[in-house]
Amino acid sequence: MVQEDLKELQRLQRRVLPVKVGRAVQASVRENFRRGDFYGSQDWEQPLRSKLGFSGAGGQYGPLLSGSNHLMMSNDYVPMDGRVLIRNLVQYASVHNDGDQIPVTQRMKKFFWAKHYEAEEIRGKGSVEADFWRNMALKKPGGRIKIPRRHFLGQDKAVNKIVKGVIDTELRNFVNQHSNGKITARSH
Repeated sequence: MVQEDLKELQRLQRRVLPVKVGRAVQASVRENFRRGDFYGSQDWEQPLRSKLGFSGAGGQYGPLLSGSNHLMMSNDYVPMDGRVLIRNLVQYASVHNDGDQIPVTQRMKKFFWAKHYEAEEIRGKGSVEADFWRNMALKKPGGRIKIPRRHFLGQDKAVNKIVKGVIDTELRNFVNQHSNGKITARSH
C-alpha cells in the first residue's frame, strides 16, 4: 500500500499539480487584465485613447484590452514533469509587460495616416481622434513611442500564494483520501 501511495503522490507532483497550478495562475493573470493592474499592487497606466476621450471602440476598452482580447487570451501554461511554464507567445507581449520605447517605422506611419483619415471621416476634421492620429503620423521614422510598463506576467507574492494554495489543497486532499481509506481498511 505504501508503494501505491508513493506512486499516487508522484503522479500528483509530476502531472496533477503542474496542470492545477498552471490553470490557477493563468486565471489570475487574466483577472489582472480585467482589473487593469498587477495583483492589486501596480495599476496600469490608462491608454491615451481613454485619456483623450476617444469615442467608439477605441475609447471603451481599458489598458491592454480590445474587442478580441488577443493579448489576454494568449496567456497560457505548459505543464511539464513536476513543473509548469506560464507564458505569452504574442510577439509584442514583452513590450507591454516590461515597457519599452519602440521606433516609428514607415509602416506605422501609413497606419497612423489611415487612422487619421478614418477619424476625420467619422468624427470630423479637428476632432481629438483625428488630431491624435495626425500627430502620430507626423513623427519621424526612427523616432520613439513610449509604451508604458503594464506588468501582467512575472513573479509576485500573490503568484506564490496562489501556487502554495493549490499545493496545500491538493496535499491535504491526498492525505485525507489516503489516510481515511487505510484507517478504515485496517479497523475492519
